Amino acid sequence: MTLFDVAVLGTIQGLTEFLPVSSKGHLLAARYLFGIDDTGGLAFDAFLHLGTLVAVIVYYWPVWVGMLRAVFKNDEEGKSKRKLFAKLCIATIPAALLGFLFEDILTGYLRNPHLLVGGFIFTALVLALFDHFARRQATIARAGYKDALLIGVAQVLALLPGVSRSGMTMAAGRARGLSREQAATFSFLMSAPIIAGTGLHSLSSLLQLTSLPPGYLLTGFITSCLCGLFAIDILLRIVKRASYTPFIIYLIIMAGMVFYVIR
Repeated sequence: MTLFDVAVLGTIQGLTEFLPVSSKGHLLAARYLFGIDDTGGLAFDAFLHLGTLVAVIVYYWPVWVGMLRAVFKNDEEGKSKRKLFAKLCIATIPAALLGFLFEDILTGYLRNPHLLVGGFIFTALVLALFDHFARRQATIARAGYKDALLIGVAQVLALLPGVSRSGMTMAAGRARGLSREQAATFSFLMSAPIIAGTGLHSLSSLLQLTSLPPGYLLTGFITSCLCGLFAIDILLRIVKRASYTPFIIYLIIMAGMVFYVIR
């Protein structure tokens, strides 16, 4: 890969991690559509996710500080933040457990372009279905423990290529009565532990790649982080005013483009 290729992949990762369109799917699609070398493969893609991990930590810094403060404080805010931390842990368990148990099997399918096309279409259908039938107004103030578990189960589907993690979790949040903004916020927060796990797991493999200089890795990390910050902000603005329809249309177009290239 050239330095420009790395910057392109970092930008794609940052922009698509939090949008309901599948960042992993887009990183793979970019390689097919633009002819980018697949150096590092899954390990490099997972490393780029660390940039978006920093983005979600920075954007929601007061929330993370509040959860840390809750370790030492037993006031109402402390209790609330401890409950939030517990919900994030509950939501993370299903995908983390299945990802660990079936890592070898999943790895064999993650670079399959035909499954990628199906994943894009599946994400579009799920977003359309759940958003259509969801109540227009939130029925609950915030996700409860049961909601967190069910949203976490939905996140398991994102282990498949082309299936969007944020798309599945936001759709599940809508199904549980959360507003689009609430569903997006919880989805962003619960992305942190799963991104951290996959990203750190990839480091040992990636550092063995002598074909990617440190400067390339830094470029990918920075572009991913900056674009991730932008994507969080823009998505929250969009969902306050509109539905998921633009993303649904986009996913169908992307599926068609990838299918045309690989057919």
